Parts: sequence; structure tokens; C-alpha cells
Amino acid sequence: MVSPILVLWTVLSVLVAGACTFTFLQPFWILHLDFSHSFGMVTHCFMDSRYENDRDVCTAYGGYYHLGNIPSGAWQAACVLYGTGCVLMCLSAFLALCNTSMVKENTRRVALVSGYMQAIAVLIMIAGLLIFPLGFGSSYFRHYCGDTASAYDSGHCLIGWSYMLGIMGTALSMFCPFLSQFTDMKTSDIFS
Repeated sequence: MVSPILVLWTVLSVLVAGACTFTFLQPFWILHLDFSHSFGMVTHCFMDSRYENDRDVCTAYGGYYHLGNIPSGAWQAACVLYGTGCVLMCLSAFLALCNTSMVKENTRRVALVSGYMQAIAVLIMIAGLLIFPLGFGSSYFRHYCGDTASAYDSGHCLIGWSYMLGIMGTALSMFCPFLSQFTDMKTSDIFS
């Protein structure tokens, strides 16, 4: 019989890996006050007035995905850190899913390895989330959000829902390494 802690850990691992990866790709980390521009780690959106009705156009910085096209060195570092954390979380979520159908002798070892990967991923994602606001002082960001923008001060722009979802997903993923240590507990052990 599968342990309820193993099921909880697996479900939480899949959910936070999906949420963090989803938010990594979204362009709504920072929003302009009039919602004409929004900025993410790898993409941004802007209103294109070339059309009859202004259309919101979202694209990668520089037109295609390349780390060098991201306009701030801090955003590039945050992109590498947060993206690496997302990859590690997805890999550990895959291992957690595989762990539900493994032979009993191997489940503990795989859960521990996956838990350590999750702990590393959490630390890396926290570093990425803390480094991202350092890019607010770049000339690119100040062009859109005003000259008052500086590190950890978004000027005339607002923190978007994607950044908040990234914070919440990372905060929830802190529970995964802890739960991975108890995946072999039986129901009778929990309630006794």
C-alpha cells in the first residue's frame, strides 16, 4: 500500500513544479501602470498601435529566446537561477511520480535523492527571485518605468501576478524536501 505522505509529497511536487515553470515563462512579472507594457524573465508584452485596435503583442526579448537578449545582467542571472531551479523541480517531480510505482526497497533511496534535489532547487529559485529586482535599475527598465526606478524599487510599474505566483510556488516547494524524508511512513504510524 502506498503511504499517504508519499501521495501528498508527489502531488505537492507536481503542483509546485508546474506552477514555478508556468510562471517562469509568463511575461507578467512587472506591469506598467497603464498596462501598456509587461516584463517577465524571458518575455515581455507591449501594445502595438499598428493595428486598427491596439493589440497586446508578447515576444521574447530581442525577438527570439537567447540569454544575451535579456536586457539586464541581473535578469539574466535570475533567469539562469530560477530556470535551473524549475528544471530541478520538474525532474524531482518526475522522480516522485515514478516513486509511487517502484519496488518498496528502492522508494526510500529515490525519495531522499529527489528531496535533496528539491532542497537545492528551492535555494536556487529563492536566489533567482531575490536577484530579479536588482534589474529594476537598468536603463531598459528605467525607460519604461521612470527614472525613479532602482534596485528593489519598480518606479511607475507594479509587481505582477507572475512574480507573486513564483514566490508562492517557491514558498510551497519548501515543504517538499521535508515531506520526502517521511515517504515511507504508514497510515498507522501517522495516527498512532
